Amino acid sequence: MQIAKEMAGGLTAGVVGTTIGYPLDLVKTRMQTNPTTFKNKNFLSSVLNISKSEGFASLYKGVAAPLLSLSILNTVNFASYMSFRRLLLPGVDNDANLAGWDERIFFAGCMVAPVTAIISTPEHVVKTQMQLDNKDGGKGKGKGKYTSSMNCAKTLVKGPGGWKNLYAGFQVNAYREYAFLGTYFFCYEGLKKTLRDLGVGRELSVPVAGGCAGAIGWTVSLPLDCVKAQIMSQDLSVKEFERPRMIFTRVLADILKTRGVASLYSGLAPSVFRAFLVSGSRFSAYEFAMRMFDQGRE
Repeated sequence: MQIAKEMAGGLTAGVVGTTIGYPLDLVKTRMQTNPTTFKNKNFLSSVLNISKSEGFASLYKGVAAPLLSLSILNTVNFASYMSFRRLLLPGVDNDANLAGWDERIFFAGCMVAPVTAIISTPEHVVKTQMQLDNKDGGKGKGKGKYTSSMNCAKTLVKGPGGWKNLYAGFQVNAYREYAFLGTYFFCYEGLKKTLRDLGVGRELSVPVAGGCAGAIGWTVSLPLDCVKAQIMSQDLSVKEFERPRMIFTRVLADILKTRGVASLYSGLAPSVFRAFLVSGSRFSAYEFAMRMFDQGRE
């Protein structure tokens, strides 16, 4: 019953977080993969530029895949994390007995990463391909080669690489999940307890701790996300032996050589802003759902 409740809470968190944060994620991807186009443009001007050239609806292009997968992903993430937390820190809960700054929380978060990477990689591939589909087609206002997320996935699977196309960049995405999830849950639990110890109520401590945890987690993992975006943005319709071999070390070296270290943090502003907004709402939705289930059981 406890796991089912945590899965339902994670599902709620996934739907809320994805709906709020998707446009910001699209802008982040454009800035990472098109640094020349978005050079000297801040987040707001980038949003306006995309909306003007491609239409407002383009900010949600490809949202179907992440809405489905992130709902599943957050269901798995929260339920798995809570299970690992109970294993490593028995007696800790979300209200009276908070974990705080305990390194075991970091490891509990990292233990979620392998399964998360298996689920999230296809979603990231489809999302990236969709977000970049009409980046050069402003005149066509949103017209690209993919008509929907499902069409994109089917097209990729029918391509030369088959099902392997959906796992382009799996290695670096797994590294990113380890870095993000460990930091994410560690900072959330620590900040939440710190705020509660300072007398901040649950209604404020949860979204603030969640937002800060998301922002810190994304700051730590963004260089890996930048490399991931480059690998996943490649033309997967071309046979593997006919396109440059994009492996983690080679792509990272190429980025550092041609753009410099700073380029690994392209899209930092929308990423941090999005992470704060999404993670704050995600943890709030999760804990609200958990309280509703507890009250219903009473």
